[in-house]
Amino acid sequence: MFGRTELSSRQVTLLAVARRLLQSILSLWLVFTGSFLALSFVRNPNVTSGYPPRLLGGSYAQPRFVAAAEPLLAQYVDWLGRLLTLDLGTVPIRGEAVSATSVVLDAAAVTLLYLGPALAFAVAAGTLLQLLAVVSERGTLDRWAGVAGAAAIAVPVFLVAYLIERYLPLFVFGATESITQLGYNPALGPFDPQNLQALLWPALTMGLYLLAIQLRAAGTDLEGYAEEPFLKVARAKGLGRLRLCRHVFAHSAARLTTVLTSEMLGLVLVGLYVIEWISRTPGFGSLTIDAAASRHPGLVFAVVLLPAGVIAVTNAARESYYTLFDPRVETGD
Repeated sequence: MFGRTELSSRQVTLLAVARRLLQSILSLWLVFTGSFLALSFVRNPNVTSGYPPRLLGGSYAQPRFVAAAEPLLAQYVDWLGRLLTLDLGTVPIRGEAVSATSVVLDAAAVTLLYLGPALAFAVAAGTLLQLLAVVSERGTLDRWAGVAGAAAIAVPVFLVAYLIERYLPLFVFGATESITQLGYNPALGPFDPQNLQALLWPALTMGLYLLAIQLRAAGTDLEGYAEEPFLKVARAKGLGRLRLCRHVFAHSAARLTTVLTSEMLGLVLVGLYVIEWISRTPGFGSLTIDAAASRHPGLVFAVVLLPAGVIAVTNAARESYYTLFDPRVETGD
């Protein structure tokens, strides 16, 4: 038809990437709007009963924005601007007014100190064990990997945390003849030797929890490769197990990345809330529970939007990568 302009494949790809980025921004805006409305109209049940915040100096019965003198729309626009400039106000901690932004960053730093090694261990160990199970032609290792994954998923994470609390100090004392302090001291810095030692508890718990998840997720995704022709040919050539694992990983890396970014992130957050609550670690999970109890607006927006932003950006980056570099991904009209 006259007047119709055909778009090049590059333009279609760029439009698809831009659309995904806009979808991420829209999802974050909807999350912020929902949080704002909840803080505006819902009273805080923790004022009269429920959980008192551990970290903060008290609970806010309302930040009910509708009860303020300023119009609701003006407060909405003001908080949206403050979020964009990271001006989240101050919170009372041990009798002092502390920047909410610094509180969030400090809590995230504590979480990353133990979560990074735990996540790296779980992903590497879980993937390697399932790769070895696949190349073993459904032998004993394959069966044990499946049983271990199913059994580990069935064990509650709080029970793992409790067992580590009971037996980790005994193990360390027997190995080093020194006493392990599991309690985190907020008065000291996160890199203080005592606090680094205290992070062993959440690190081991999270590592075992994520290893169970990765065993299950990687096993479900990799089991289809056991009978692939390329793997049968490689076995017939007499390749060793590690070389067979490299072959399978090269074919499954994209799928494993998709499973990791789409399924693991949400489960990581669930683990953070439980593990940091039990171990009294002042990380992002504990701060999220404190923010929900205190109803401080800046903290609530931060602890809701930060994980939502990480998930949205990760998904957008993954889909954009496939759109740009993997021709099998459809980019739309």
